[in-house]
Parts: sequence; structure tokens; C-alpha cells
Amino acid sequence: DLTPRFISEPLSTVQKSGEPVQLHCSAEPSTARISWLFNGEPLDSRGGEVEIQSGSLTIVSLSPATCGRYQCVVSSGVGAVLSRPATVSMGSLADFDVLGTAAVAAEEGGTALIGCKVPESHPKAQVRFQVRGKWLEQSTGNYLILPSGNLQILNVSLEDKGSYKCAAYNPVTQDLRVELTGRKLTVTRPSSGGPHILHPLAPQSLAVPRHSALTLECVVSGSAPVPIRWVKNGRDVLRRGRWKLLHSHLVTDRLEPSDSGNYSCVVGSDSGTVKYVNYSLTVLEPASLSRGLQDETAAAGASVHFWCDVGGSPAPTLTWLHNAAPLRPSPRHFPSGNHLRICGVTLEDSGMYQCVANNGIGFVQSTGRLRVQPGKGSAPIIISSPANTTVMAGEDVTLSCNATGLPAPLIRWYDSRGPVLSHPT
Repeated sequence: DLTPRFISEPLSTVQKSGEPVQLHCSAEPSTARISWLFNGEPLDSRGGEVEIQSGSLTIVSLSPATCGRYQCVVSSGVGAVLSRPATVSMGSLADFDVLGTAAVAAEEGGTALIGCKVPESHPKAQVRFQVRGKWLEQSTGNYLILPSGNLQILNVSLEDKGSYKCAAYNPVTQDLRVELTGRKLTVTRPSSGGPHILHPLAPQSLAVPRHSALTLECVVSGSAPVPIRWVKNGRDVLRRGRWKLLHSHLVTDRLEPSDSGNYSCVVGSDSGTVKYVNYSLTVLEPASLSRGLQDETAAAGASVHFWCDVGGSPAPTLTWLHNAAPLRPSPRHFPSGNHLRICGVTLEDSGMYQCVANNGIGFVQSTGRLRVQPGKGSAPIIISSPANTTVMAGEDVTLSCNATGLPAPLIRWYDSRGPVLSHPT
């Protein structure tokens, strides 16, 4: 079977500037040829920048010029297919904004919030805090490092007063940035004032991929115990099994599409003053395939239909490919959403078809082969011709040529000297 198929496809990666990057692609049949695209354009080995060998691509030293979208193309005598895109990007970590030293006051026995405006980072930075001269890399005891990057101190005591600085660590570049000024915490005697919400101070709108873990934060001040409730669309959230309370925060290990909705952290009782903060949550779903392409066989001149049903949130964009190249509408080719119609098929329409769906959250594709049976007494047509290839001296090389027609055409080979009649190798 000469139908090209992927065994493995290149994977997206984030690497440090100047480091080498290697992408891998393998396919069957073993005689298939593998080539590469960079941002949709054919890519050959570039001296000193990119090296291509059978099934692997090496970026010698990652730079902005070599960051982008890489794909491999697998070609055989039947046709060609295109891999999913692998995005190669460079790790980075910005500096903290320069802010003046901020004073933070908290009541003894209450809650303190040490804010941290985490700088932009790719991938996401890990937050740590310098607490009165010592480094805190993860939540411990009454110190909670929240997903937002802020530090929450529970049950504040006089021992907690002092200076706090936050820092951001990039796990790829291994860079560490530390706030220049930080925060100074003072601890006051408990007051009779009621509780209030320290964070967040404004309504929040979140869009989070399905199956992610999520914490909806609600930091409440005050030394006296206060009732805290979480409601979704007006109903108690905690009656459902997958959400739980972590102090005053709402936490789930695995988001599902049904979790989309409006959430409120409600502080206080019906008899007293009620304060709340609202979250609007949208659960994003990666592109998925409910019906893929089927292999089709048709006589020359017939019409062929391919169907590709996809879903996802947001709705994915759908692209049709023929032998790894985008399929353009023509008087005979009608790509329309999830449906591709080809009228009056010819031998040139033979080969591999793909529908590719992408919504930024996930990528999915389906492949089908079209075989066109030649009509009576049809002229020969070369379906796939020999491709340029580069090999090391001493290696084997296979060139392939596929043609159809009726009667079956005779294939002859020529090199720069003329017909290739026979050769010792």
C-alpha cells in the first residue's frame, strides 16, 4: 500500500534563544519522501541555520528568524499529506514595572494580600516570594501563592510584619526577575469593622480550555469568621461534586463544558451587608471531528463528495487540502464549509484529500484518498513525478513516478545523458 500516512508528527516547543531545536517526522510507506514547510513555504537546508535529514529537522541555533510554524509533507506515488503545524517559539521574560514601595496593612488574625503584577513571560512564569529575606517557592502553612501571582497570608500574626518582594522565574530560559521595591506589611489590632473583598476588585471574565484545573479567587479581609458562599447562575455551586472550597477560593481539578456560566463569591449573611465579586466563565473546547473523510473511487467524469463534520468552541476554521496543497475553488471544485464537491473528476484529481480544523485551542484533521478510474482509451497522465532530493554521498536514493491511462502506460526513465536503459546500481 503506497498511501502516505504519518507515524509521528512534529511537536510544538518553546526553547531558549541560541539553543538547538530538533523536530521529528516519520511516515509509511518506507519509500515515502519527507519534506518540510516553514510558515507555509518549502524549506531546504540553510547553511548554519537549519539542517534537514530524512525525518528530522534541526535548527542549529534558535533565533527570531527561525521561530515560526513548521510542517512536514509526506509524498508517495499516490499523493501527499501535510502534518499538523508545530510552532517553534523562543522563551522570554520581561522586567517588572517600576513601582514605589507600597504599604499593606492587615488586622491581626485576619487576611493579608501582597499583590504581585507578574511580568509577561513565555511560557508562563513561576511566581515566588521573598518573605522577610527568605525565599518562598510554593504555598506552605498560612502562606498561599495564588494562580494570579498574589500572596495571601491567612491568620495574620505580628510575626508576619516586614518586607515582601515577588519574583518571576522562567523555566525555559531559567531567568529570574525580582521586584525592585516590593511591599511592606504592617499588622494592626483587630477592629469591629465588617469584612470586605480584597481581590478581585472588579468583575472577571475568563476563557479556559476544557479539562484544565481552575481556581476562582476570592480574598476576604477581616479577623472575625464570616460566611462565604459561591453561587453559579444563582444556585449553590458546592452541591455539585467537582467543585470544592480552598479557604475562600473555589477550585476544580477538571473543567467541563457544562461549567460555563456566571459565578459569584458572596460574603456576609442575609442579616448583614452582603458583598460579592462576579466571574463570567467560558469553557473552551478544542476542535474535534465527528465525521471524517472516506476513501472514494470514481470513474472519470463522475462527481465526488467529501464530508467533514467538526465542532469546538470557538467554532473552528476548516481548510481543504489536495496532495498537501490548499484546494482553491474552481469551476469543478466547490469547497463549502464541511462539504467538498468535485464535478467531472479527471485523473489529475486523484490523490490525497485532507480537511483540517483549527480553533486555536486544538487541531484536528482527516484524510481520504480519491482513486479515479480512467475512461476508455484515455491518454497517459503522470500523477506524481520524481522530486528533487539531496542525499549524502554513498547513500541509496529512490526516485518514483506514477502514471495512469488506458491501456496502462509504459514508463521510461531519462537522465542528463539520455535514456536510462540499465545501470549496475
